[in-house]
Amino acid sequence: MSLGTAFRAFFAALGNKQTSEAFLKILNGEPVDNQNILIAPSIKSTSKVDVGSPSFVEPARSEALTLLAMLQREARFVDLVQEPLDQFSDAQVGAAARPCLIQCRQTLQRVFDLIPLTEQAEGSTVAVPLNASALRYQWLGNGEQSSTGRLVHPGWLANQSELGKWTGSPSDAKVIAPIQIQS
Repeated sequence: MSLGTAFRAFFAALGNKQTSEAFLKILNGEPVDNQNILIAPSIKSTSKVDVGSPSFVEPARSEALTLLAMLQREARFVDLVQEPLDQFSDAQVGAAARPCLIQCRQTLQRVFDLIPLTEQAEGSTVAVPLNASALRYQWLGNGEQSSTGRLVHPGWLANQSELGKWTGSPSDAKVIAPIQIQS
């Protein structure tokens, strides 16, 4: 599974209860009615890989796991989100999160070269093109859609995807962080 597929599946499940339930059934090995899975169309890749061809080799490690391991290694992201926070004050959580978030931002910027989809300021009025892509423009609220609206979030675009290739053994492909032992 590619990182792009993982992100599409995540956001499809996040935005649609039926799709989320269908993914849960798939992950639990239960049969699912394919008609309930609603996923936005993907951006076409310039490279084509025929997964049915004899030369195709399934990668030992998914790009999603590579990214997660990178965020853990460089920012201790998994440690932060797995920490039970009930025992800490908001100030303590904020102090612990700040360096992690700064390092996550630096890692994501290096790997994806992230830029906003628009340079317009939040709160400003933006023109929405006719037949605009639902992946670029999302209407919020219950009001009627028109050709203009108030910008709530500028969106993000990845100019690149430069994740390293897995070179470890297949038995270690799902390890996100090693056990650390002090001598």
